[in-house]
Amino acid sequence: MKHDELDGVIHALRPAMVDELADAAYARRPDAALVRARAGTSVPSLEPVRRRRTVRRPAFAIGATAAVAAGAVLAAGSLSGGHDGGTGPSSTTDTRTFLLASAETAAKQPATHGTCWYSRTRMWQDQGPVKSGPGLPTPKDQGPAFQARTASSTENWSCALPGGTGMRFRTHLPLDVKVTFPAKRDEAAWKAAGSPPLDVNGGTTATKPHTVTYDKGSHLVNPDIGSHEIEWRTVPKLPATKSGLEAYLRRLWQEDRVGGANGYTATADFGQYVFVSAWDLFMAPTTPGTRAALYRILADSSSVHVTGRIRDRGGRSGVGITARGTGVRLVVDPATAQLLDFEQLPQATRGATGEYLAFERQGWVDRIGTVPSS
Repeated sequence: MKHDELDGVIHALRPAMVDELADAAYARRPDAALVRARAGTSVPSLEPVRRRRTVRRPAFAIGATAAVAAGAVLAAGSLSGGHDGGTGPSSTTDTRTFLLASAETAAKQPATHGTCWYSRTRMWQDQGPVKSGPGLPTPKDQGPAFQARTASSTENWSCALPGGTGMRFRTHLPLDVKVTFPAKRDEAAWKAAGSPPLDVNGGTTATKPHTVTYDKGSHLVNPDIGSHEIEWRTVPKLPATKSGLEAYLRRLWQEDRVGGANGYTATADFGQYVFVSAWDLFMAPTTPGTRAALYRILADSSSVHVTGRIRDRGGRSGVGITARGTGVRLVVDPATAQLLDFEQLPQATRGATGEYLAFERQGWVDRIGTVPSS
C-alpha cells in the first residue's frame, strides 16, 4: 500500500493517539526495510490448519453434497479474484499503525448481547477444468470444458437454551444462488454440456433452500485456535486485554508446538499462528475488548502486513491484511474495524481453489429465526 493511501485510511479513522502510535511504531520498529526484504523467505507450512478449516466449513451445511454433475473439477486460480489489491509493499511501521488504530476503533464499538448470535455469509467458488503443470501429468478426466463462478449465502443462528442448559443451532441455505461466467464461450460450453448443476455451499445450483435445526454438534461452529476448539458459550468470556489474551493464546500455541490434535504442529511464528485463527475470533461474538486486544497482538508481529485497499467479491471496499506464509487474507472495514471478508487464496497446485467468504450481516437477536435490524 502506498504511504499516501494508507495515510488517508488512518486519517479517516481518527482514533485517539494516532500520531503518538505512529511515532512509537517507528521508534520500536526501525528495521522495516529488513523485514520487507525477508518477506519472501520460506516459513513452516500452515496447510494442516487450512485444510481442516476448509473441510469443516462445508460440513456445517449438514447433508450437503460435494459432487457436481458432469464431473466438474475445481482448478487452481482458474478465474481472476476480482480484487483491486494493493499497489505495493507496505512498511512494518504503516502496518503497525493501522492495526493499532483499528484496535482503538474496535474498543469503542458498543458491547451488545442477546440470546442468539446471527450470521449471514456469502461464499464464492471458482469452477473449471483441471490444468496440467510442471511435474503434473495431464489427467484423463479433464473436467468441464468451461469456467464458472458460483455464489450463495448462508444464514446461521447459534442460540443459548433457557437456563443455560445447552445450545441450539440453525442453518438456512443455499440462498441467492448466482452463476457467472468469465466469457460468453464458457457459458455456451456450459449450456452445450446440458447446463449441469454447479457446486455451491450446501449443495448445487439445483438445490432448493432448506433449514436444519439441531441441538448437538457445536464443534461445527466453534471457533478454532490452532488445534483447539473454543466452546461457543465461552467466547464472550475471552480475555479483553492485550496481556491477558496474549498469555492465553501463547499457552495454546506452546501446546500446539509440542503437538496438537490430529497430528497438527504449530508454526514457530506466534504471529502467524494468531493470524490464521484471527478470522474465527473476529466472526464470533467476541467483546470489543477482545477484538481490540487481538488487533494489538497482530500489530506486534513482523509477519503480519497490510497489503492495500481492496474490494471483496461483493464490491465492498476495505483494507487487506495478510501474514507471510499463510495464504490467508483478511479484509477489514477501516471505519468500524469489522471483518468483511476471509480469503484463503488459491495455491499453485492442481486442483486447489481459493475460499472467499464474506460476512454480510452479524449480530445478536432474541430468538432463533429472527434477523438483526441492521
